[in-house]
Amino acid sequence: MSTIAITGLGLVLPCGDGPEAARASLASGLPCFQELAPEAGIGRAAMCPDFKPAGIIPPMQLRRLDRASRYAWVAATQAFADAGLDPKAFGGERIGLSAGTLTGGSEASEAFYRPYLERGPEAASPLLFPNSVANAPSGYVAVTFGIKGPSATLLEREVAAFEALEQAQRWLRTGRCDAVLVLGFDSIFPLLTHILQGARMTARHGDPKPMQGGGMLMGEGAQAFLLEREGDARARGARIRATIGGLSSLAPEDEYADRAACLTTAVSEVLQAPPERWISGANGERRLDAAERELWAQPNLPQPVTPKALWGEFCGCGGQLIGAALLEPATSVLVTGPASFGPQYALRLDAVVG
Repeated sequence: MSTIAITGLGLVLPCGDGPEAARASLASGLPCFQELAPEAGIGRAAMCPDFKPAGIIPPMQLRRLDRASRYAWVAATQAFADAGLDPKAFGGERIGLSAGTLTGGSEASEAFYRPYLERGPEAASPLLFPNSVANAPSGYVAVTFGIKGPSATLLEREVAAFEALEQAQRWLRTGRCDAVLVLGFDSIFPLLTHILQGARMTARHGDPKPMQGGGMLMGEGAQAFLLEREGDARARGARIRATIGGLSSLAPEDEYADRAACLTTAVSEVLQAPPERWISGANGERRLDAAERELWAQPNLPQPVTPKALWGEFCGCGGQLIGAALLEPATSVLVTGPASFGPQYALRLDAVVG
């Protein structure tokens, strides 16, 4: 079976764009949240205040895009540049696009429907409607970079980016394409904050503290990874950021029970020896953290790093975890993707160059 390599990395995060900003944020350990005015409909959230797409996205396009599409476009630009791959010269038919999101299209949907409900059909803006579907960001990226291979946008809450990675591996191993751009993207919008606050899932007092049950931080951004078969990447002289040593998912029979056992089993399936680093998906919300409780008690795992406490949940539906795993050199890195329901994911990255 072909080994899959990650050759390109793009990061748009609340702490800033690119690997250097992410490294500095992890080193500081400080959550990247903003307290926004209540009249904006958003309270505490990890947004992207320093995001600057000018010079990357043409002005006419920029005006028409929702934030998730802007984030995805910039992250994809970074990933292709990092991989040293010109997608149009490489051949768009040979490149696939696999994306994961929770909120893709939702920000535009709320902006489209609110005036409609308040003032009637004539108040609905036709300019917003094209962005109201979850695969709009993927579509913009595919057109921009000339990607014509297989494409899928997957919606799976906290682990959609892991599912996108899993799909990308299938395409590469079956020869459907020779490279796959994997995207995770999300944006914060007022209705989401009301839902999460109403469900008592967000931290109301102090910073999020994983495994302490105080609630999570909402986040937004995009992450992009370029995947190739290792042999192909080496043949074209690409720098390999890491290889995928194992990816496992396991779903409990009962959606809300035995999640911790499933995640622990998934981890055992990808680990051959204790990892050098561990990127944990714990976020401070007790129902999600419960899936990792057994792992946190294991003495053979290193001290967990918890990016979601800094950059927020739904920042890329697990893409922020995969991105964090690629930032520091390591022989092996474990990445755990706990989910509030459905499959629980474990990923092992080998020979990470940082």
